[in-house]
Amino acid sequence: MNGKPPIPFQAPADTPLVGQPFTLLTVGVPMNLTLTCNCGAPEARPTLTIVLSAPVTCPQCGRTYSAFFNPQNGQIQMNVGLPQAEQVPS
Repeated sequence: MNGKPPIPFQAPADTPLVGQPFTLLTVGVPMNLTLTCNCGAPEARPTLTIVLSAPVTCPQCGRTYSAFFNPQNGQIQMNVGLPQAEQVPS
């Protein structure tokens, strides 16, 4: 060690956090959000808009996103639903 702090990791702007299913772009109250689903290649990731907390579904991966504002604690709650597995007749 040379006594200097480590250089912080610099990721390109389109790199999501590992495991992060979406990247939040804009937020407005009442709950209007714009987000990018982090499925697929960066240049093909869809931008989704949540209006008045109504759920939206990613056309590529099938995840469903919704958001709610909790006035009691002042926090936004994001919900991410995974697509249901196809039912195969037995």
